[in-house]
Amino acid sequence: MKTCIAYYSKVGNTEIAAKYLADKLGANIIKLEDKTSYKGLLGFIKGGMNASKVKTAKLDHSVYGEIESYDRIVLATPVWAGRTTPAMNAILENVDFTDKEVYVMTTQAMPAAKDTEERVKFYREKVERRKGKFVACFSLQGSPPGKPPRSKEDLVRQVDELVNIE
Repeated sequence: MKTCIAYYSKVGNTEIAAKYLADKLGANIIKLEDKTSYKGLLGFIKGGMNASKVKTAKLDHSVYGEIESYDRIVLATPVWAGRTTPAMNAILENVDFTDKEVYVMTTQAMPAAKDTEERVKFYREKVERRKGKFVACFSLQGSPPGKPPRSKEDLVRQVDELVNIE
């Protein structure tokens, strides 16, 4: 099955996990480039507000077709303000998931966020609305806002323990 990992990462947690999982699965990797600056305190606030309002980022439109060319898609994103990032919102709104298996892998500061079930429901509805088969959502613990990414070893361990894609 032709597999890709499409990911957005701000500080590196999601990127480390996505690249490791891609290597493990023999999947291609697609990095999502959000042109919006989320640097510093104002960027942090803007990012949280945009995520809370379910805003979408302006991505290169060719990325949608690229993702659509795969049979199995893993969407990897950090969690901002309890929501998905604007970059991933753009993917969820614009990619045709018809007959695709879709997995979601998140990184979040809190290991057991109270809104995880709500987020899983959000992803399932978005994927199914675009005619895809939502398979599973895996949540990894990233680092708190403003802190450097967790160690590669820790993120690799979490992927090995928590992510089950066959």
